[in-house]
This record gives sequence, C-alpha cells and structure tokens, in this order.
Amino acid sequence: MILIMTILFLGGLAAWLIETWNKNLPRWIAVGSCAIAGLFLIPLTLTSGGESIVMAGVSSTWIEHVEVAWIPRFGINFVFALDGLSLLMVGLTLFLGFVAVISSWDEIDHRPGFFQFNLLWTLAGVVGVFVALDLFLFFFFWEVMLIPMYFLIAIWGHENKSYAAMKFFLFTQISSLIMLVAILVLVLTNSSISG
Repeated sequence: MILIMTILFLGGLAAWLIETWNKNLPRWIAVGSCAIAGLFLIPLTLTSGGESIVMAGVSSTWIEHVEVAWIPRFGINFVFALDGLSLLMVGLTLFLGFVAVISSWDEIDHRPGFFQFNLLWTLAGVVGVFVALDLFLFFFFWEVMLIPMYFLIAIWGHENKSYAAMKFFLFTQISSLIMLVAILVLVLTNSSISG
C-alpha cells in the first residue's frame, strides 16, 4: 500500500520535473506510474486470509496492515490497512487514473508535466484516503487529494474555471474544517475508551 502511494507521488514529481526537457515524457511517466502501481496491487488481490487485528474490541481480517507510531504524544499512529472493499476501491482508483492519463494524452498541451503531477498526487491522496485507519491520517490524505484537484480545475478547467476552482476550494476547505472539528470532538470524547 505504501509502495503504491510512493510510486504515484514520485511519478508525479518526476513528470513535473521532466517537463522542462521533454513535453511528451511526463505522459509516459504517468502511464508507467499507474501501471506499476497496478502491478503492485495484483499480489494483494491474490492474498487469501490475512492478519487478524483487534481494534476497539472488534476483530477484523486485513489483507495487509501497517502500523507505526506517528505522533505518539497525541496517540496518533500511521495506520494503513487493506481489506476487500478498500482493495476494490484502490484498484478502481488506479484503473480510472490510468484511463484519465490516456484520455488526457492529446487534450492537455499546456504544462503537461504539472498536469500529470497534480493527477498522480490526487490519485495517491485518494488511495491514502481508502487505506487510512487513523482519522488524522485520513484527514491528511483528504487534504493531499484536494489541493492538486484545485489546480486541475483552475488551470485545465473549461468555462468559468477560475470561478469553479474558487467555489471548489471554498466548499472543500469549509467542509474539511467541519470534518477536522468532528475528528477532534471524536478524539476528545473517546480518548478515555480507545486511548
């Protein structure tokens, strides 16, 4: 899971940096990044069973589970887990990302490297949202997903793209603020139960 997100993040960065030397290479980097990330997903689909984890008194079976202390002072952990539903959602995200890269091949002529950077970082953020089990990590990837989407709308949108981008930014940031407040309320009310 972490490798899939890393491939998308690094692929986006490489596409953006390569744009100054070659305008077509960012497209190939984006296609390759989506394809390689999809290839790393295949062994996870073939995994049967998994690791049984007990969280909040409930036993769950995960295909893959990664947990590392992130900000231990506040009890915030770096927790990713993949079950059947999130595996399906990650696979669908990578497939649609691949289709988006292919369909934008001839459409995006203005700054194709920056476009692919934003597209791949959006995909990595979406994958992170689907596999994050810690609420703060979920919120982090939610924001990682929204920021590149703003640039996709503002730069490559069609009619009234500036208005649409600003409206998107305001709605998503206000809703993100409400979500952050809800996460903080959940943490404060349940910290005695879950630690």
